[in-house]
Amino acid sequence: MGMIKYIYHIVFILLFASNASPLLAQKNHQKEYRIDLVLPFKSGGNHSAVGEAMLDYYQGFLMGAQQLEAEGFKAKIRVFDSEKDSAALENIISNDELNQASIIIGPVYQGPMEKMAAYCHNKSMYLVSPLKYYKPTATNQNIVNFFAPDSIRLKATAEKAFKLFPKHRYFIITDANSKSKADALLVKLACKNLGITNVKTLTLANGRLSSPITRPDSIIIFNTIENTAVKADLEKIIKNKKRSWIIAHQDWHGNYKTVVNKDEPNILYPEVTIATPGDTLSEAFEDLYYESYYSEPSKYAYIGYDQATFLGYGLMAFGDSFVQQTLNMDYRGFISHILLRQHGNQFLNYGIHFIRISDGLREEVEP
Repeated sequence: MGMIKYIYHIVFILLFASNASPLLAQKNHQKEYRIDLVLPFKSGGNHSAVGEAMLDYYQGFLMGAQQLEAEGFKAKIRVFDSEKDSAALENIISNDELNQASIIIGPVYQGPMEKMAAYCHNKSMYLVSPLKYYKPTATNQNIVNFFAPDSIRLKATAEKAFKLFPKHRYFIITDANSKSKADALLVKLACKNLGITNVKTLTLANGRLSSPITRPDSIIIFNTIENTAVKADLEKIIKNKKRSWIIAHQDWHGNYKTVVNKDEPNILYPEVTIATPGDTLSEAFEDLYYESYYSEPSKYAYIGYDQATFLGYGLMAFGDSFVQQTLNMDYRGFISHILLRQHGNQFLNYGIHFIRISDGLREEVEP
């Protein structure tokens, strides 16, 4: 119950921060919602890592929804196996019971998501893309992405860095890779929009920068290079600059349990989904998950739990219009920092925060 008490106040924050009617909120609180998960469990085929990930996500989601029952949340959760198979998905979509859903979560891949997006658009249902960014092929006002596209993540990272270090000098480090250069342009544009005009882009090749950084001032290095082998080269650049930081490429981070004996106090990892070792709430979740399913939770279990909690509280407070009502609400769960905003015709999570590895543990840098 400790975890529930930790986030119970979220409902009241949402209510008081909006124009929601207390009477309407009570009605939403008492309503039973239908949430359908359409995920590639691959129950009809071979055992796979994808199937395991989907099962972990589902178990985490179910555990989050079940814990909210103590606060009055009522939800009928149904599960459909899309199997990454077009015939299986067609059978699901043609199922009359799918018409009853308030929210549909999944499937995961682009092709099946396109079919489900068209279905949900016609039925005026919310469609949640839970594990990756989904770019719809047509105008949709009902798509919820818990993961933003790379361009949004890069811009959000620059914004967060500037808030933390407004007086630092900024450098963007790229290589000859076209993706790296494209990311560098996005970061530079974001810096310009934030009023950071003294930003210099440098190229790193064979361990050397195209222009040396000679001044000893505190600096921020935005790294847009995916290759993890360049870590050592970048660390040398700030070796004697104690107040300088490297903003790691967003694909550098690995599983949060693999950081033992690592010490990277000057590298900041921009992340959305992370469970921090040593955090009592994460440890409590891990213990509860093990008691329920006799296995260690993967990151997908944490993701499922957090998303179920966010969706559940949103529905209880605002009903079926919760996305529009909570667009600028800040929800910090046990692993995710969910901050939904509207971008074009979609709802995206801007919840980037920074993690650093120090003494073998990941620590949040931003409050």
